[in-house]
Amino acid sequence: MTYKIRKAAVLGAGVMGAAIAAHLANVGIPSLLLDIVPQGATDRNVIARTGLEKTLKSRPASFYSKRAASLVTIGNVEDDLKSLADVDWVIEAVIERLDIKHDLYTRIEQYLSPHAIITSNTSGLPAHMLVEGRSETFRKHFLITHFFNPVRYMRLLEIVPCADTDPALMTFMQEFASEVLGKGVVLCKDTPNFIANRIGVYGFMAALKRVLDEGYTVGEADAILGPNMGRPKSALFRTSDLSGLDTTAHVSTNLYENAPNDEQRAVFQLPELVRTMLERKLLGEKTGQGFYKRVKNAEGESTILELNLKTLEYEAQQKVRYPSLGNARNISDPVQRMLAVLDGDDRASQFARETTADSLIYSANRAQEIAESIVDIDNAMRWGFNFDLGSFEVWDVLLQHPATLEKVFAGRELPELVQRVKTQGQGTFYIGTTGNRQYFDFKSNNYRPVPVPPGVIALEALKTGNKVVRDNGSAALIDLGDGIGCIEFHTKMNSIDEGIIEMMRYAVEEGQKQFRALVIGNEAADFSAGANLFLVLMGARQGEWKMLEDAINGLQQAHQMLKYSPIPIVAAPAGRALGGGCEIIMHCNHTRAAAESYIGLVEVGVGLIPAGGGCKELLLRQGASVESQMARKTGGPFTPSRKAFETISFATVSTSATEAQELRFLRKTDAVTVNRELLLRDAKADALKLAEAKEAGTWKPVQPQMLLLPGAGARLVLEQQIDNMLDLGKISEHDAVIGRHLANVLTGGETSHVTPMTEQQVLDLEREAFLSLCGTEKTQERMQAILMTGKPLRN
Repeated sequence: MTYKIRKAAVLGAGVMGAAIAAHLANVGIPSLLLDIVPQGATDRNVIARTGLEKTLKSRPASFYSKRAASLVTIGNVEDDLKSLADVDWVIEAVIERLDIKHDLYTRIEQYLSPHAIITSNTSGLPAHMLVEGRSETFRKHFLITHFFNPVRYMRLLEIVPCADTDPALMTFMQEFASEVLGKGVVLCKDTPNFIANRIGVYGFMAALKRVLDEGYTVGEADAILGPNMGRPKSALFRTSDLSGLDTTAHVSTNLYENAPNDEQRAVFQLPELVRTMLERKLLGEKTGQGFYKRVKNAEGESTILELNLKTLEYEAQQKVRYPSLGNARNISDPVQRMLAVLDGDDRASQFARETTADSLIYSANRAQEIAESIVDIDNAMRWGFNFDLGSFEVWDVLLQHPATLEKVFAGRELPELVQRVKTQGQGTFYIGTTGNRQYFDFKSNNYRPVPVPPGVIALEALKTGNKVVRDNGSAALIDLGDGIGCIEFHTKMNSIDEGIIEMMRYAVEEGQKQFRALVIGNEAADFSAGANLFLVLMGARQGEWKMLEDAINGLQQAHQMLKYSPIPIVAAPAGRALGGGCEIIMHCNHTRAAAESYIGLVEVGVGLIPAGGGCKELLLRQGASVESQMARKTGGPFTPSRKAFETISFATVSTSATEAQELRFLRKTDAVTVNRELLLRDAKADALKLAEAKEAGTWKPVQPQMLLLPGAGARLVLEQQIDNMLDLGKISEHDAVIGRHLANVLTGGETSHVTPMTEQQVLDLEREAFLSLCGTEKTQERMQAILMTGKPLRN
């Protein structure tokens, strides 16, 4: 059978069900969102309606754009089950009770089409129990698809088949989940709570037991087991608050009841502390208090208190200071940071060693029972909990550092699987380098290639394979093959400096002799945080105005070279693309953006305005070109200026690539890739298509555009709005100064509304305003504040 998914239905409109429907809408798949009809309800769809409304208001946002909510149709399971006949995928996301799920399956089976896929979002009930009593067709088309919350952002999707699941369906769902939903797929064996929750909740419960037995505080535990140990800032207890203590307790209880042969079964028994917290509804974010509680003082300022685990009273957080944590804090490499903590001799190091040993031993002992490979376990922990390293990657760190290994596992026997990799393997679970990595297969005791999605491009592998054409320390030009080159930034936060500008110029001028098209992209978390602000501040404070003007002009001209390049250039942003990073994107011929791209012109936040062509390009995208104005597409020359002013003056940043299209940072013709791992693959494919179009004569470089801007009268209108906001106390005096400079640029300075302007004239206005603001004390204070604290200053 050939499977396809054009329409879905989600049964259960709780937090997870509604979020799943939202993510389906994000990728263009319409869905039904159905739930029960409450007794006596006048609105029979009230639960589904409420679930959708909450999802629309959720933070972080569940939808890429609120407009996508139109793809979700609400209903109920009493009136609308017949509609299931038209759907390709039914996702059950109801309460974790086997009897309720069985009853629902019985009710829906009669309406399902012969090709319909049925999956459950259960977090722990085994597949073989879910399909008891179901028909052969139902079982053949059934599997578990366990999403993690928040659905849009958490990459992990655990897939669990039952004994009768069609192998072709498994293959299809893995590809669909990766390519369409953007998920990292992990195949799990049909065991209680699968992989991530089995190991993750064990780690939490074991650590909690040590916290209680050894007298650590909530704040201490989170300070130790956070970024210093390769974990997210939410660490241990903050993570519990985010997911809900009731959720953790449910998983733990399920494991205690359904894993009778687990040698660590006793760890899953809820301690008195947890039972008391459940009774008092100290569940975390969902009840407003858990291990932490946010309170406001009389002035309205928020303070976060932590729970005293002995008294169950909330108290002020105390600074956590241990020598090992202090040493680790200044280390950027996550492996070395972890080793610094594990090698220490204080209480923080002791706790880190004990919890690490607990978790690693458990992972090694459970691996063959719950997973097909160690790779699946590592992916589950990294994608499901945002760890820097998976369990067996941490094992490898310790196996390569015998002294630390001895310290961590002092007096404890190494698991059989670890002893086997030492005697029958090459001493570590992984061997090889990026792009040629292999893992120890516990089924054959041989090393096998780590699976990667088809066509994935790994820049690190290309670098080690001598594919670097040129590298100047700030950026590299890398040969992607097939006549496509890639400009990769590698400064800190990919901030734009002279080296990056030089590389862009080189790639356009010299790269065209070697390449048919170019991609600008990298594998960092963020595409680019913008210009190197430190250099700008130093230049301003030292009065190096000629140097600053030349630098800004150089950036502007480099961007113009991208725009008018004789060969196609494709931007491939992911993560943050702010300020100058946004301007680079806007000057490329085409963009292939990761769905999770946060793009914006944010210069006003540091007291400046966009000066790398960002104002110019946003004006053009809002319809300020002579061509658009003559076609009367915008209702006059003021509209593009007003819209650009509203976007730039509030330092608006898109919450997704889709929203970036709505804000005009991206074009409607630009493309979006949901799976970040596939971004460079797709960007290269786009570049190849453009190169082929150029060779066929259907793609040509863009021609210079003239702009019609509204002039001084429109500037006065914007300045009046600025004055009104100042009078109302909504902005500061310096905000008003910045706003007036911005209004002058966006309305064309002293131009007339009937006199076309060149792009260079607008660039000159940008540069003049930027330099003028650099000379003000308050802008310099704002730049210093963001560099020193990472937070904007309102002065």
